[in-house]
Amino acid sequence: MDSLEWIESSRQQVCTPVRMKRKIRSKRYEFVGWGSRPLIEFLESIGKDIKEKISRHDVTSIINEYVNINNLLHPSRKKRILCDDRLHSIFGRKTIGRIKIHDMLEPHFAENQDESDDDFSYSSDETENLLNTLKRENGIIPGRKLSQKTRVVVNPNSSFAAVVPGNINLLYLRKSLVEDLLKDHETFESKLIGSFVRIKSDPHDYLQKNTHQLVQVIGVNEISISGDLGTAFLLHVSNVMKDVSICMLSDENFSEEECKDLDLRIKNGLVKRLTIAEVQQKVEVLHVDITKHWLSREISLLQNLIDQANEKGWRKEYPFVISFYC
Repeated sequence: MDSLEWIESSRQQVCTPVRMKRKIRSKRYEFVGWGSRPLIEFLESIGKDIKEKISRHDVTSIINEYVNINNLLHPSRKKRILCDDRLHSIFGRKTIGRIKIHDMLEPHFAENQDESDDDFSYSSDETENLLNTLKRENGIIPGRKLSQKTRVVVNPNSSFAAVVPGNINLLYLRKSLVEDLLKDHETFESKLIGSFVRIKSDPHDYLQKNTHQLVQVIGVNEISISGDLGTAFLLHVSNVMKDVSICMLSDENFSEEECKDLDLRIKNGLVKRLTIAEVQQKVEVLHVDITKHWLSREISLLQNLIDQANEKGWRKEYPFVISFYC
């Protein structure tokens, strides 16, 4: 189902302002198949197979891994990369910001060369200033409610879902819930892939300020345990090189800071961006399991409160409290 969003509009004709900021034309590269020659030569030099196209998201991950292996981070400014000859051939700079890798790779993909050089690009501040200018020129005072609203259909297939706690909670699986899902091996993998779990942060990752981090499950590996003990499952998660066992997952709530950290990693191309349609589809799969698990936890907490009250003899002194919870 298409989601609907209300936006304000004016009945008056909109006058387009004369001044507009043109998008800076990107440098033209010689292309070898799907990628620029500098990018293809870099990937070949580190042993990557370039016969099939590698997505910009995956190339970003490859470069981040290359930076870590070759110790190319700035000694004092940890968010900047010192470009060696290979990276300099791609980016044309001595240093670059780590969060800019994904954006700077755009002109190195042949698919992006069909876009018009006359496209306009605005920052969030510039967009807000432009909207205020349009309102003033059309006699609209910023901040005043408009009399007419227009109903606009938003296509969820192309719109990305906001990375906020409310949305992530719909796809967040606690350790105890994952253990419950494990009971059904047929649906376990399909339910886990695309969901989010919480694990401890790598203590050697000096860029990570939080003790835990949210990661997305992107694969499930089944392994055999020696001695007729059956099988176990390891989770392949985003932004982590080694697979994660279920016992390493957290059973607690994630924090708002951890959600912001996930949002930053998505913007940097380290985690795949989810569309509204993908979130809706995943919510339909997980909704019943998450709801049942939440109810079970709440009932267990209430029962613990009642048991504690009975142990302390509160039933005689405060019978109305016990009856309320019962």
